[in-house]
Amino acid sequence: MRVRTAGWYCVTAVSLAAAAACAHSAPAPAPAPEEASAAAMNGAAPPNAMVGTFDLQAVIQGRTIPAPQPAPPRRPPRGRVVTVPLAALVQLTPTPTAAPDPSVPSSIQLRAEVSLPGYTMPPRGRTTQAAVWWPGSGDSVTVRWVTPRKAAVTLRGRLRGATLRGDVWYTLLESGSEFQLGTWTAVRRRTGR
Repeated sequence: MRVRTAGWYCVTAVSLAAAAACAHSAPAPAPAPEEASAAAMNGAAPPNAMVGTFDLQAVIQGRTIPAPQPAPPRRPPRGRVVTVPLAALVQLTPTPTAAPDPSVPSSIQLRAEVSLPGYTMPPRGRTTQAAVWWPGSGDSVTVRWVTPRKAAVTLRGRLRGATLRGDVWYTLLESGSEFQLGTWTAVRRRTGR
């Protein structure tokens, strides 16, 4: 007759529990809402209403950008060239960005182009700077780009009809400090312009 100790029963119980756990694994936890929306959009196009080119106007620290320009004279004086001020615009595309920004809180990152005089620095020969954008819940949209000053500028807003409107935020990348610069409005450009 063989005597079994209490230790043998504990080891056997643990072994049986482990075998049962392997045979019947628990279901995977449900993804977080952000991951679920990202998974839903990965194969789908972003909302078509948000894709396009918008003429941008911002009011930053009480200053309107771009500043309203007086009408140019019909003919410039002899020997003078009329300069056209830089236009402020934001262009949202349905194309995923080639290099996603790890600091962006969304896994959905699409290509955008932005021109906001004083806050963008386009490469030589270009009029716009690369940015990323992502749709939020409902009709919200966020556009973000990084400046050479180790800061990020973010446009957060909502789409109403053909107009995007919201707040301009400035983030210092080294410290993470963020503050509101002002407000912005962007109106969809009509095609055939």
